Amino acid sequence: MNIPSGPLTGTRVVEMGNLVGAPYGGMALADLGAEVIKVELPGGDLSRAFPPFVATESAFYLAMNRGKRSVALHPRHPKARRWLMELVNSADVLLHNLRHGAMERMGLGESDVRETNPAIVYAVVSAFGTEGPDAARPGIDLIFQAESGMVSIAGHADDPPQKTATTIGDFLAGTNIALLICAALVERARTGQGKKVEVSLRDGLIAAQSTWNAIAVAEQGQPPRMGTASPFTAPNQLFEAQGGFLAVAIVADAHFRRLCEVIGRPDLADRYPTNPDRVQHREMIAEELGAVLATGDVDVWEEQFRDAGVPAGKVLTLPEVMDDAQALHQEMFFQEIHPRLGVFAQTGSPFRMNSEPVRADMPAPSLGEHTAEVLAELGATPSEIAELVDVGAAINSVGTRAT
Repeated sequence: MNIPSGPLTGTRVVEMGNLVGAPYGGMALADLGAEVIKVELPGGDLSRAFPPFVATESAFYLAMNRGKRSVALHPRHPKARRWLMELVNSADVLLHNLRHGAMERMGLGESDVRETNPAIVYAVVSAFGTEGPDAARPGIDLIFQAESGMVSIAGHADDPPQKTATTIGDFLAGTNIALLICAALVERARTGQGKKVEVSLRDGLIAAQSTWNAIAVAEQGQPPRMGTASPFTAPNQLFEAQGGFLAVAIVADAHFRRLCEVIGRPDLADRYPTNPDRVQHREMIAEELGAVLATGDVDVWEEQFRDAGVPAGKVLTLPEVMDDAQALHQEMFFQEIHPRLGVFAQTGSPFRMNSEPVRADMPAPSLGEHTAEVLAELGATPSEIAELVDVGAAINSVGTRAT
């Protein structure tokens, strides 16, 4: 067994999750040193079927499940249920994002679990919340982006609304649930009592738009879609230059003056000295800047702005990000050594402690890779494990049942 190290060392997390919300939260806890045991239902995490694949494993799945052990059990099979309950009873945290009522139907609702493990932290990543008129609705990230209002404010005024390319609601939920779990563990250390903690994907996206919600309240209506521009500061948007696009994000008046000096238009800084001035004349300023920036090379502009201390950056492709000097310095990409798949690049953790990256060094597991190992730790004999596999109550290898 690979013993994790970090501030959460000694904390056992049982994760019953699919896709991103709970798995990303579980991976964050693993990065922080928790022992995370991923219990997979028959068929495994749904993301295992998502292309593209690294050999036989989904790249999506591999990105969300670093640092975990996989136990594949059929929760409704009586022989498997005994060991599943043993595992849950050994845990400090039970984390799931299964559909509304699924855990209760398996006898793993909070009240069921707390009967035998009263101090457990019971953590739920839900779609719309565990109570209320939409509690039972299924949901995927696009739905939450649409129903949080996020899609309504994205894109240009004359174009259809747009979604964010990444599943931002899932990643927010995973980060938020990890934060709540850590808080609940701190409280439990003080009081000895476990607690249920919960985040909703839709709630997370609504909260993430607090400043946009404030506009809707202040102006008593829907904010207009502004493309890449900001309603709060100007200029704060993308501009096209030769060879690419440049993000210019001016907040401070001093930064705007430096920008104008770099492009040879100090008159603009004199004409629009404050942010309210610039916001009021956003379109005119954008037109003036755009005309100048279009005449130069994007890399030259970026270097000049960087030297002048102007907040600006080139729009990078994903391969360019993976080769970026600062991203590599921060170890946001690393070469993972997988026992079956070989060596390939993976995204690192944004966490750092004492100036060092915090990251679990165990690659994502195959389906049921650790079933026998974990069950043996719980006290199951080799013959009991073999029987579980033979009757279809457990899987202990990739895609096949084998002893």
